Amino acid sequence: MPATAPFPYFVGVQSLHELANRRSRVCVMNILGTESVQVTPVSHAFSGGNIVAGVQYGSTGEALETPVGSIPVYGSVSEVLKSGHDFDTGVIYLPPAAVSHAVSELCVHNQNLKRIYIVTEKVSARDSRLIRYVAQNRRVDVLGANSLGIGNSWDQVRIGGALGGDNPTACLKRGSIAIYSNSGNFCTTLAEYLKTCGFGTSTIFSSGKDHYIHFALAEFLYCAENDPRTKAVVVYIEPGGYYEKQALDWIQEGRLPFSKPLIACVTGRWKSRLARPCGHAGAMAGGSDDAFAKESWFDAYFGVPAFSLANPEVGRRGVRVTTIQDLPQAVKAVMELHGEAPDFAPQGDLSLKPWLVNHQGRALPEELRLKPVPPLEPYDRQLAEANRLVGACLVRESMRNASSATRVVEATQQTELHGKPILDLIEKPFAATCLFALLRQELPEAAIPLANLVLNGLTRRAEQRALAVAQQGRAQGCTPNAYLAAEVLLAGNNPWFQDLTTLAERLIDAFFHATDATLVPDDALLREALESLTNLPKGPVTEAEERWAVECAALLKSTGTETLLTRFAEAYADRERHAEERTNPLSLLVAAVLLGWAWPALKNRRIPRQTAVELGIHLALLGLVARAGAATPPWPQGEDADDTRDFVGTLFRSLFGRDPGSNDLFALNALLNLTVSNGPGTLSVMGGKESVSAGNHVATAYAGFMTNTGLAHGGNGFKAVAYLLEVFVGQDPYQLPEPQRDQLLRRLAEERAAEFLAAKRNARDTKALEPIPCINHPVFRGQAVNIDPREERLRTLLGQRGISNPFLEFYHHLVKELFRIGATRNVFCVNVDAVIATLSLELFWPQWQSGAVTPEAMQDAVFRLFLYGRMPGIAAEIADHRSRGTDMDCRTPNAELRYLN
Repeated sequence: MPATAPFPYFVGVQSLHELANRRSRVCVMNILGTESVQVTPVSHAFSGGNIVAGVQYGSTGEALETPVGSIPVYGSVSEVLKSGHDFDTGVIYLPPAAVSHAVSELCVHNQNLKRIYIVTEKVSARDSRLIRYVAQNRRVDVLGANSLGIGNSWDQVRIGGALGGDNPTACLKRGSIAIYSNSGNFCTTLAEYLKTCGFGTSTIFSSGKDHYIHFALAEFLYCAENDPRTKAVVVYIEPGGYYEKQALDWIQEGRLPFSKPLIACVTGRWKSRLARPCGHAGAMAGGSDDAFAKESWFDAYFGVPAFSLANPEVGRRGVRVTTIQDLPQAVKAVMELHGEAPDFAPQGDLSLKPWLVNHQGRALPEELRLKPVPPLEPYDRQLAEANRLVGACLVRESMRNASSATRVVEATQQTELHGKPILDLIEKPFAATCLFALLRQELPEAAIPLANLVLNGLTRRAEQRALAVAQQGRAQGCTPNAYLAAEVLLAGNNPWFQDLTTLAERLIDAFFHATDATLVPDDALLREALESLTNLPKGPVTEAEERWAVECAALLKSTGTETLLTRFAEAYADRERHAEERTNPLSLLVAAVLLGWAWPALKNRRIPRQTAVELGIHLALLGLVARAGAATPPWPQGEDADDTRDFVGTLFRSLFGRDPGSNDLFALNALLNLTVSNGPGTLSVMGGKESVSAGNHVATAYAGFMTNTGLAHGGNGFKAVAYLLEVFVGQDPYQLPEPQRDQLLRRLAEERAAEFLAAKRNARDTKALEPIPCINHPVFRGQAVNIDPREERLRTLLGQRGISNPFLEFYHHLVKELFRIGATRNVFCVNVDAVIATLSLELFWPQWQSGAVTPEAMQDAVFRLFLYGRMPGIAAEIADHRSRGTDMDCRTPNAELRYLN
């Protein structure tokens, strides 16, 4: 290959202006690809329509529409040429494996081809060598790969990628500085920085930073030297490669003619701490071509130390800056040294110009308070549109193995809900936990009575339709998850649920953009909303619903928790009180109260709009399950409606059919909170997520949770009650004083451990060993004694209240005895299912001893207790998946499927 002076290889251009100008004619490969369809129309319009055609394999006859006319699309380069479209420049957007083929196709078929821009990144070294070989032999310049293209500011031409973004005019302002950058995005940044000191650009070039840089710094400086528009060059360099050293050595050796000043910024010092290639540069860190080495190459060339405001010295050859904010001053100083004036009056400055400011409520000194400025065009419109959105805006993705609601910390095996350990929820009111699961933030203390009122009211409202299916399911021998799932399935997306969501949507539309997170009542805004909101859902209203609304309004006033939304709900209900058709005051107040709690989370974008709108459905389904699970209403018969009591008391009556004492309430509240979640991969959670993935309503997703719960998951407590009743047959530990009770528990544990060991030895042949419920999980490898931290925490809290449960203590004796006699290799844990079973059995024990309750009823209650407790955690997962997941994302990939003979 003949050399092109001063290079030992072919370089077909002499000046930067030749690389891209108004005479350039372009053909784009993969023109209809995802990136090209966004970038190419902008480039074509900006450059005066310089793209003559595009290639999309297999798509002859199509066209790409642009603001200045359509670009014809052909199936190959030869078709482009046969159709009469001459071009001298090719642009390649193809995937890495196809780039070398496209280069060969361009070179073989177009004898007039002068240069090729490769936008594609991660082209292999092998293909890059092939590209180099083909292009050099055809005497074609290749620029890239991984390049954002080139811009000619004087001719207003852009070729290749998205240099300058959607508005290249703002970036490509005519001037005297040429920019060479390894980073495509920094091409625009450097140009904007230069404008602040009054300098525009002649050419801006994104060299790319793949393994091969086909048009590197030496070639660029050679063309800049011969370009009369260019008076200085700014370069932005990343670690990796020796192209810069080669260029500087050739200049110093006199081999490469270059007399213009150079201002360099070398980035990537942090990469020297890594031991492998990183990022888009493919730059090997820590070698002799890292950032520190490259800085030394430029410093030696310039003969002056790095520029800073504290040390503003520059040399005739130029200077290096350590940070780009010093670039404008360095360029200005270098140009003054050469007697060159700025191209125009400085435009803008580098002071911080935040478009969004949030001081997090802190009182900062005036000099530290940021002041927002109007965003630039087109970002002002885009930001205005974004600010009109309500709540978090989440990217849809596959959620099959993901969750942003719950996780299990591997080191401790403890579950967290929205970053809060489940153990920290034990003493929180369960009503507050139900809201926390959906809102991702805790309720204020003053709101707890209202939360109890809402949940009790929703449970009482379920009286109107619950029980029939549940009673039939019980009669058919269904487990609680089955008959409750049937009730939930039949709830569907009923008219009441639709009304709740419609009311929430209308309230958001009316108030969200006119208020802040506090929702302080505003009489003027209230009057405006009362006049404009006339299309709320209407229907019949029962006396019970009317009474509940009055009770809710009174509680709002007495607790000082009224908001603009609840004031509106009350005023709207008062206005319609005597109308024949009116909006249900219970539904409207529920929507207003729940949205009031969700308002801060919506304003701070912690939850999406959909979750806030569906809050009422989630809580109504919990109320339905609590009511349907009870054989009789979970409140004293004949009592006037009193829904201000602790919601846990309602659940207690649903489970045990009697009024609770204070210790009873504490124990059940703790049990429910401990059961809230066991991580995103459990069977119960996956049932809900898979149902969402299939596109079902919220109620159906809860049914998916329940049908994925059974005697192996959720029913462990169910099995444990049966096991304990068998162990304690004929024994009443509560009739014995403490020392004798402990002796009884030890003896029973010894008997059961011996029986298990004998069964285990026989099971070596029969494979029929029946596990003991509620022990053995979790077991930490290498731990001699295993502890479920949830059970340990609750056992401690019960002890502090003077509560000693003999059934739970029996389990602790049992796991120690199993280890002592060699039945187990370590001390198994007593898990949280055992707590559910043992505390439930204690609560039932007086009724059991008197014959007032059956074993089946006790087992049923224990299973339902698990379901009640798990509902909030499932709500968090369902809401998470509905707002973030994609349809069908829970399918098992074919690669994971197996066929078993």
